[in-house]
Amino acid sequence: MMISPSENAGTDAVRSAAMRLPERLVKPSARSVSRLEFYPVDRQEPAAEIVTEDKIVDVETLLKEEEALDGRLRSQAEQMSAQVGTARSEAVVEARLLWEAELEERIAKERSQLQKVEEEFFQERTRYFAGVEGEVVKLALAIAARVLHREAKLDPLLLTGVVRVALEKVAKDSAVVLRVPAGEVEMWQGVFAANQESALKLVGDERLVAGECVLETNVGRVELGVSAQLEEIERGFFDLMQQRPA
Repeated sequence: MMISPSENAGTDAVRSAAMRLPERLVKPSARSVSRLEFYPVDRQEPAAEIVTEDKIVDVETLLKEEEALDGRLRSQAEQMSAQVGTARSEAVVEARLLWEAELEERIAKERSQLQKVEEEFFQERTRYFAGVEGEVVKLALAIAARVLHREAKLDPLLLTGVVRVALEKVAKDSAVVLRVPAGEVEMWQGVFAANQESALKLVGDERLVAGECVLETNVGRVELGVSAQLEEIERGFFDLMQQRPA
């Protein structure tokens, strides 16, 4: 490429000028450099805002509205707090009423169950005593029989009182025969020896044992022994038990 003498002269001039600049201007520096900003000549600066009376009134209105809103919010907060307190109190009362109702229901249920158990107990007790009462009577009579038989062996004249009571109920003109054990005839004769006018006749009976005797009259015969008396007592007990209401 060919360069004209004028272009070569310009290039040399730029080189010579660059060589004459200080080194700190030619070399890049580590220091930051602010950028320059350029504005057009016809730009207008913003004018200062003028506060008018209307704007002051608007500010006061806004402040009043803010205070009114704050008051309304405070009032609403107080109302809500009161409503919450009322609702809490009503909830406590309602919960207490529900708890009391549930408690009463449980008590009534337990009372009903107790009454049912009590009725069943009384019924079972009645059945039990009805079942064992006969056995108790038999046991008592068996014990009495053992005692009386033993007493009859120790005292052969144990039935004297029973015989005398039976003789008093017999008519005087009626023939009376008293059958006693054969080994006790003499003892019984000694008992009635003082009553010579009595129509009583003593007869020894080998079939009778100690504690047994039989009284025979014109109208019938009756056993006055211990066993016979106990059998009569037993029949009386069972008759009463059958007549007793259930």
